[in-house]
Amino acid sequence: MLERPYGVRSNQSLLLFSQLREAVVNNQEIYAEIISLDEVSPSVITRIVLMHMAYYGKYFGFGETFARSITKDLRSFAQSLPEQKSKLWLVTKGELVLGSLAIDGVCLGAGLAQLRWFILDPSLQSKGLGHALILKAIDFCRLQKFREIQLWTFSDLQAARALYLRHDFRCVEEAAGAQWGVEVIEQRYLLQLES
Repeated sequence: MLERPYGVRSNQSLLLFSQLREAVVNNQEIYAEIISLDEVSPSVITRIVLMHMAYYGKYFGFGETFARSITKDLRSFAQSLPEQKSKLWLVTKGELVLGSLAIDGVCLGAGLAQLRWFILDPSLQSKGLGHALILKAIDFCRLQKFREIQLWTFSDLQAARALYLRHDFRCVEEAAGAQWGVEVIEQRYLLQLES
């Protein structure tokens, strides 16, 4: 069976892949795609963890506690797919996975969604891809009739904060914490969706 590097395995999945992929265009050149997956392979999990570790390890000193936490949560998320109320998007360039964002529609309970694993390779930042991913997530949550979307982040991520605020998320909780293995000012953002 044909296997794509980002985990799309079956003919049905390949059809779904071709229906869901969208080209992101810059000056008429395709430089990246945002795709949606209905299956997640171990290689995708590894790539998402490695992207997080490369960025958060380099700039904020996050280490093994962080890696173990997101690996465990991603594996659990992957086992729940395909779940109608959950979705994973990847940003790809050729065969490379260069970004991700997920909506977990199960972990918080009925009517609540959590935005998770949002990251972009630095080479693709400030090109509108983060904005496009957030819009996809919000549109998906509206279609699924979620009442709210929440996410956890920390105060040092100024560009992410600006993006969340631009999309009407608001910070509803802030406190010092070390859930990712390093003491930071953890923040919980919330977006209320219309009924």
